[in-house]
Amino acid sequence: EQRLAGGREFLENLVKAVSAYAQEFLSGIYHPIDPNDKGDVIQFLRGETPNIHHLVWQQKALGDGIETVEKTVRLDLNTVQMFDLVEAVDQFFADHRTLPDLTLNLTPVSRRHRIAEVPTSTRVTPILTGVGSLAIAAALLFFVPIPEVQEPEPRRQETSSETQGETENGSESAEPTTPEEPNTLSPEELEELLANAPEITDPTEVRYLQRYIFRELNQAWENRDDLTQDLTYRVSAALDGSIVGYEAVEGTPEDASEEIPLPDLTFAPTNPEIAQQEPITQYKIVFTDNGILQINPWAGYQGTADYGPEIEDPATLSDLNEELASTLRTAWDGEAAQQGELVFRVAVTEDGDIADYEAQNQAAFELSEETPLPELVDPSAAGMGREEGTVVPQEPLGQFRVVFRDSGAVEVSPF
Repeated sequence: EQRLAGGREFLENLVKAVSAYAQEFLSGIYHPIDPNDKGDVIQFLRGETPNIHHLVWQQKALGDGIETVEKTVRLDLNTVQMFDLVEAVDQFFADHRTLPDLTLNLTPVSRRHRIAEVPTSTRVTPILTGVGSLAIAAALLFFVPIPEVQEPEPRRQETSSETQGETENGSESAEPTTPEEPNTLSPEELEELLANAPEITDPTEVRYLQRYIFRELNQAWENRDDLTQDLTYRVSAALDGSIVGYEAVEGTPEDASEEIPLPDLTFAPTNPEIAQQEPITQYKIVFTDNGILQINPWAGYQGTADYGPEIEDPATLSDLNEELASTLRTAWDGEAAQQGELVFRVAVTEDGDIADYEAQNQAAFELSEETPLPELVDPSAAGMGREEGTVVPQEPLGQFRVVFRDSGAVEVSPF
């Protein structure tokens, strides 16, 4: 028998996970929530059948100053048990005497996560039109006579003369060469390669690579309304952000990858000896039928991720704080923040270049493209990117908390 027990952080994370999953289950609309790396990680995952829900709890422990995952507890709940847990959370918040300062902030799902409803007649019309056109074309082609094919007679004498002339003037003609086919690995060789390749286990590298792949796939995924089911894949990636292999799992059809950008973004290694030296890590990536992309480390985090090397000099950080605030205030028009405050973590190099940013609340996650950050960010300034061979910062960065307020103001402070 497994039990769930913990302190205040555990309770807050459990309430957040239960509320978000219940909202997703009832509305039928998946929406990403603001990740919380503080304390134990609690999350709900969809089961293999609609009546099963997985509650995953990663318990963390602090040893030698490093926070690591000590134990992972997984509870399989049916729908009745899941809603019993929801009712228990509701009853807890109804009692204002136990923890009066603990509140649950519920926000409606953004409209961007809702798939537009298209009438059935509108969706069926192109199909019927196509079938009718095909039938008419087939009927017309039935009356077209089959053309007679006549094989041309070869001109033997002329061909022989040309061959003899080319032989005598060998210096003027070159022998035709057959282009060599690239030494592409077979699926079996690629599977063996991925099984024997070194594994990326550093939580910071796993986290940065996760964010990079999410952005690449999220930007390349165009036909989101075409999916009729969730497509789940086990994806292998190298530290430079290259996707080197993927495998359909959890009942995903093998040919379903044609509907998603994975094949176009996958880099197939051609030299096994070189590729085996390339460390990789694996992720579980889900393309949901609601048009939302999910990505998580296949084996979870083996410790606590940080932000890489950091600038620690107080004077330098103070100057960068003022410079960043001035840059953002000049570029910010304040329109997107009318839906609420947008909170980001922004990383800056010693030269003042914005090398990285990450949304810290739901509004920022949804409206980040409406801010000046995508236009100002330059990962290569910190040695990050495909050309640099890594998506992890190679230069010290100053970490700042940036708030775009609905009043149009921009606030910058140490993160």
